[in-house]
Amino acid sequence: MKPWMIQALKMVFGAFIAIELSELLGLSYSVTAGVIVILSIQKTKRQSINIAIKRVIASLIGLTISVVVFKLLGFELYAFILALFLFVPLAFYLKVDDGIVVTTVLVSHILLGANLSLALNAVYILLVGVIIALLINLYMPSFQKRIELEINSIDQELRNSISDIVNEVKPNFSALSVLIEKAMSRIQRESENKLFSPKDMNIEYVIMRKEQLRVLVEIQNDLFKVIKTEYKHTIIEFLSKVKDGIGKDNMARPLLVSLNNLREEFKTKPLPVTRDEFEERALLFHILHDLETFLQAKVSYHQMVDKTR
Repeated sequence: MKPWMIQALKMVFGAFIAIELSELLGLSYSVTAGVIVILSIQKTKRQSINIAIKRVIASLIGLTISVVVFKLLGFELYAFILALFLFVPLAFYLKVDDGIVVTTVLVSHILLGANLSLALNAVYILLVGVIIALLINLYMPSFQKRIELEINSIDQELRNSISDIVNEVKPNFSALSVLIEKAMSRIQRESENKLFSPKDMNIEYVIMRKEQLRVLVEIQNDLFKVIKTEYKHTIIEFLSKVKDGIGKDNMARPLLVSLNNLREEFKTKPLPVTRDEFEERALLFHILHDLETFLQAKVSYHQMVDKTR
């Protein structure tokens, strides 16, 4: 079942439970509890908790202000407007503006019922709606298997891009970029559903691949400017090794050793004579630097993983 379908079902089911529970408790305006459930069920557990806290704080402030205003001025429309005039800016100032709509509805109950005791009823209605929403939202479908598939797809697309560069074909970097952004969005959502779990290293893995993509674009642009020489052929051979090392294993560290050897080998070559040769050699050394950045990103990722163990 798709996530939006699960969320829709939770809203309807949660609203029904909240209304029935409110009726059982003998609360007035029981339908409002169902509406609060619908408004409080979010895409992730963390979002639901944050918005629930904001709504409770906002409602308590708004109800307190309205009780004072109605007590002083009576149950008149201008008193209701004055209460909102005092409450709404304060809600924005305290950054609990997510609770403005719910609070306004609860305050309207007091106005329509012309009874200050309805403020307590409003608090109960609020708590029923918020608590039911939080309980319903404890269930969240896991995207872990899909995330693993997306990460494998990112790695495969990265291999394909490097293979294209080796074969002097312009890679479709946009396809890889789209895969990365989709995976980051899904991992972030999965992470917000794990309230007490350690940091999800999948997000760090995808961030690392995003950085490697940025560097790979630079390598491709520079390498295509170099004419066929033995130096370019050597770098292409090294890129083939990099492609074979793409994966979750830490193959970057031995590749960095090979890269340093390659850099030292280049230093032993005869100095360039012409301006074109000099510019080309400068490009080649810049490519070597970018390759080091590319590999170091993977090494840094594994260092972070080791620290979390």
